[in-house]
Amino acid sequence: MASIDAAGINLDTTWGSVLAGVFVSLVFYGIGILQTFIYYGRYPKDPVILKSLVAFVFVLDTLHTFLISVGVWQCLILHFGDETFLMYTNAPMLISVVVTSVISSSVQSFFIYRIWSLTRNRFKWVFPVVLIPFVVAQLVLGAFYVVTLMNTSAAEISTPLLLRVGNGLDGLAAAVDITITIALCTLLIMGRTGFEDTDRMILRLIFISVNTGLSSAIFAFLAVILMVIYPNDLIVTAFYLPLGTVYCNTLLANLNAWSYALGGGNAPAGHQHTALVWHVASTDMGADDLLASRRHDLASSSVSVG
Repeated sequence: MASIDAAGINLDTTWGSVLAGVFVSLVFYGIGILQTFIYYGRYPKDPVILKSLVAFVFVLDTLHTFLISVGVWQCLILHFGDETFLMYTNAPMLISVVVTSVISSSVQSFFIYRIWSLTRNRFKWVFPVVLIPFVVAQLVLGAFYVVTLMNTSAAEISTPLLLRVGNGLDGLAAAVDITITIALCTLLIMGRTGFEDTDRMILRLIFISVNTGLSSAIFAFLAVILMVIYPNDLIVTAFYLPLGTVYCNTLLANLNAWSYALGGGNAPAGHQHTALVWHVASTDMGADDLLASRRHDLASSSVSVG
């Protein structure tokens, strides 16, 4: 411990913060495992592409959790007290940044597609054309950040260039999440019909969209703030490390909650998201038509089950 103090390393604001981020990630990962089982048990008839997306994101989240766990093990257990090792960047931790970028881009692309599907006017392509470049930019910035820092001194993290890259990465994620949430809520509000049951359904959908969409935005926004306030510490990792797992849970929570929103909590097991997510474009249905059709489908299913 004396050698660490002599090297000027404050474990509270460096690896202590990293450890806190790992603990939070593990909590969300456990929740994600439960949500994954719920999804595959509740929606066995979902399209293969949607089930593959869930599997892809969950596998990446598992890889992310493994990488950050290995990274903190190396620094706090395997090389504890070795100030020379701690003065250099940690490869597993850096690779997890790329994994987080892939997870966030995948989840955001899914929600962008959902918005595109629910839009039926001539402006439906505007939203994807505007947002997709920002989604891709997150992948590029994440890769640049990792390649630049690999096998270099940990002090390089605080250079002006990499601070701007890190802030840009988290800022883009927060901005895209907030924009997606606002767009989804706007489309749902425009789909109000004046019928009590349908409007209640729309209110549930808005509630779900806000709660799932803003959770990742809050983590990304706090990461930006902490990186600006404490550029020479690793306090930002307490909120950045769980970000990939938060995105995974955002996707799963959104999918698992649709049966409650559209069926009032009484949707039968084995239903699917097909009509809501993937077949809209081919049928040219808008948000209001889709909600009415989905409501009818759920009611019919409930009658047939009964």
